[in-house]
Amino acid sequence: MARGKSIRLLGEIPEKYSPDFMERLDRRTVLGKAVSQRFEAVADDCGGLDTLAHAKVGLIKRFLWMECVIEGIELQLAAGEQIDIGSYTQLTNTWLGLARTLGLERKPRPVRRLHEHLAEAS
Repeated sequence: MARGKSIRLLGEIPEKYSPDFMERLDRRTVLGKAVSQRFEAVADDCGGLDTLAHAKVGLIKRFLWMECVIEGIELQLAAGEQIDIGSYTQLTNTWLGLARTLGLERKPRPVRRLHEHLAEAS
């Protein structure tokens, strides 16, 4: 399948861009709710949001957006529409690379000992 006409990607951040756009998604929408729930699940799998470095939080966000794009392509295919199989394959491989970077296994959250909790409470 031919790709068709190329689409130029933006080379700069749009004027209305805000780096916290994901946190400001309307959670009443299907996409907003799904992305929010998935972010929390992946962050928990990585050991909890409070333990993650800024870079890892950014990787999780990119991982989730790619997942949404991949699922959108899969919905097009399921509806009988043509898809660019090269783009789909490249997105899936990149998604898998991010998944491996984040870790495919769940990591336990750090747990405080009882005496640490009691010492903080007093």
